[in-house]
Amino acid sequence: MNSKQMEEYIAEYGKDVYSFCVYLTRSRLEADDLYQQTFLVALEKNEIDDSLKPVSYLLSVATNLWNNQKRKFAWRKKKANVIYFQEENLEQLAEDAETVEEAMIRRDERAAIQREVSKLPDKMRVVVLMHYMQQMSLDEISKVLGIPVGTVKSRLHQAKARLKEGMVDYER
Repeated sequence: MNSKQMEEYIAEYGKDVYSFCVYLTRSRLEADDLYQQTFLVALEKNEIDDSLKPVSYLLSVATNLWNNQKRKFAWRKKKANVIYFQEENLEQLAEDAETVEEAMIRRDERAAIQREVSKLPDKMRVVVLMHYMQQMSLDEISKVLGIPVGTVKSRLHQAKARLKEGMVDYER
């Protein structure tokens, strides 16, 4: 793969990969690093197959890199009590057609959903992000993560149940 092909992949899939990285890491700073590492690893390995969905391969690289980073972080946290910094997610201003109240309600609901998704265990959160954010099928997620389709379904079902429970608490 040459740099021209990589530029095409970045132009076509970069936004999706970056937003996935932001949701996965919950920090723009870490997402920037993960995003860059993802494309560097993809360039080094040169295993992107254009006949399949290249974005699936890129997301699997990002997921694997993130899991490796988490393991390293957990090990370091055991050795030295390090505080994990989480950057707040900034929202765009509401559209002109909405009233201020509608915009505030929508923003609060989004924030509540993001909070509930961020509370999910990583295994469930990755599946939810891939399915709903990247519109990946269960089979695609299964192949990317290297787990059976039944496991993907189970994690998605459990995640939905937890999200529903969390949103019921939010509505109260």
